[in-house]
Amino acid sequence: MNSHIPYLSSLLVLIAILFPTSLIGIFIKLNLGKINSILPNAIVYLVFVLLVYSVGYIGNINYDINYKFIIFSFLMGFICIGVEIFEGMLLHFIRYRVWIKEIEVHKIIEKKSILLDILVILISSICEEIIFRQVFFYITISIFNINIFIIIILSAFVYAINHIYFGANSVLQKFIVGIIYSLLFVYSSFNIIIPSIAHSTQNIILYILSTSKLNKRCIN
Repeated sequence: MNSHIPYLSSLLVLIAILFPTSLIGIFIKLNLGKINSILPNAIVYLVFVLLVYSVGYIGNINYDINYKFIIFSFLMGFICIGVEIFEGMLLHFIRYRVWIKEIEVHKIIEKKSILLDILVILISSICEEIIFRQVFFYITISIFNINIFIIIILSAFVYAINHIYFGANSVLQKFIVGIIYSLLFVYSSFNIIIPSIAHSTQNIILYILSTSKLNKRCIN
């Protein structure tokens, strides 16, 4: 009887990872301009990571730094932006048979404090990678022994649906990017630092672009 308890607790953690927070969607709908609108998201992710760490579901973290992978992951942050732009343009063309010439970076942060905004972005990005890569892979490989290629797809899918508040198109964009993050994690010998760099780079660049006057249409 006791032998089933680890599987049950692991399953509960996976269910929690499926959608660890919907607070950001609530705050977007409420349009509360007095606070950073993704702050609740970052806080919930951080609390979730701390709770999972306290019960031992983080697993072993690989701290070996491969500088070539660091440079590559930094570049992948830019590539991920290009992937999302191309996906949005292609989907628009399929629907309307017209290539769009302008895109818009989705504004989710009010930009009242640049330092706070960047801190929130970093916390959110790193915690997302810990949850959807480090914890998810640890449980599905070590406990449930699922095939690694299936895990890559599942991890990307779960990561994608956690962005559903941006719209259906964003889910597809994040699924593609999620596969890239997962591949970075796997081929860097499960070093969570690598996808975290790519993820943080992408989000910070998008934040910078959203502050410019050249607001365009296609990235969420």
